[in-house]
Amino acid sequence: MTMEFNADNPFVQAIAVSTTLAVFMIGVAMGIMRLASTGSPSVPLPIILLIFAVIFIAGSVYFENRGADYVGSMIGGGIASFAATFSATAFFTGIRYAMEGGISTLGWEQIISALAICMVASMLIIRMLQHKLQSVY
Repeated sequence: MTMEFNADNPFVQAIAVSTTLAVFMIGVAMGIMRLASTGSPSVPLPIILLIFAVIFIAGSVYFENRGADYVGSMIGGGIASFAATFSATAFFTGIRYAMEGGISTLGWEQIISALAICMVASMLIIRMLQHKLQSVY
């Protein structure tokens, strides 16, 4: 008996997306823990600045195309780039922390529990966003 992966199956899609977001959430949480304990990110400063610049430009263009004036698009791009840069930096710092023994420090039980909680939370967030976007568009 062979099992085939069917990407069109809504159950598979929901589990895949919620698991991916849950792993990202756990990575960010572990990265924030590492940042709080060491005070320095694992990502080099030039990479952090590059991430900020690329997302700032993309965010500014996005908000400008959505009807924001120049100042509003710059502010929106700045907020989006700060949030995305912080998230990416924390995630990669968390991944490095996990590879260096952070998972064994925290314990597998806590990681599995966090994964389950984050999967439920990400599913709730996805459904709320889908509902909100459906009513807007």
